[in-house]
Amino acid sequence: MAGDGPPVILMHPGQAGLVLWERQFLPFARSYRVIRYDARGFGRSERPDEVFSHYEDLRGLLDHLGIERASLVGLSLGGRTAIDFALTHPSNVTSLVLVNVGISGYKFTGLAEYFKAIKDAADRGDRETFVEVSLRQWFDGPGQPATRTAPALREEVKRLMREHTEQAARRDTRPRVQEVGAVERLGEIAAPTLIVESALDAPDAHAISALLERSIRGSRRVVIEDAAHLVNVERPDEFARVVLDFLNAVRDT
Repeated sequence: MAGDGPPVILMHPGQAGLVLWERQFLPFARSYRVIRYDARGFGRSERPDEVFSHYEDLRGLLDHLGIERASLVGLSLGGRTAIDFALTHPSNVTSLVLVNVGISGYKFTGLAEYFKAIKDAADRGDRETFVEVSLRQWFDGPGQPATRTAPALREEVKRLMREHTEQAARRDTRPRVQEVGAVERLGEIAAPTLIVESALDAPDAHAISALLERSIRGSRRVVIEDAAHLVNVERPDEFARVVLDFLNAVRDT
């Protein structure tokens, strides 16, 4: 946690943990009380044996911190959790920033080749290939060359993905995660919502962004060019400008 002001929760994607918010944490804290956390099974959080839900974990965290309402900034898995939370605890949400998100209950159509490559690498115990396949999908962008981004930045993300993969391998539990099937309920979301989409993300991500824009009344959709899934890492300055402009507008309303 850092900063003072209205609470903002940074919710990480499924590729690592709270470390992926390093470029936003202190800059956002100049104007807000910023909280980032490792979801269960990520970073320094353990993976439980029992059935659990990410959105109720978030509720428990807010209760523990004495936070009644917060703005949720969720990337990918974090956005999926934010949507479930907004549907189950709407009075606790000030606003939503949904960045290249998934939606619980959504049927992905374009990731079969990726999932097969990941499974083949996992079955062989080939972690390096597992990490490289993940990196090509989520950082380089589907069909994009590995040389598209700065080598040092790509190596940084690869290291974080490798650490996450090694941690996951040490945790042999496979708990069931409960979700709410949000894809059928998006029209219930009433919080001010910003949808952030990366131009070089997978086709499913574009379809989801369009669905969110159609379904959430009053939502606004912004596309960041020349960026793939992990846009906050790849384009931190533009990402900060877009998100903080929205959060400031909501605060000043």
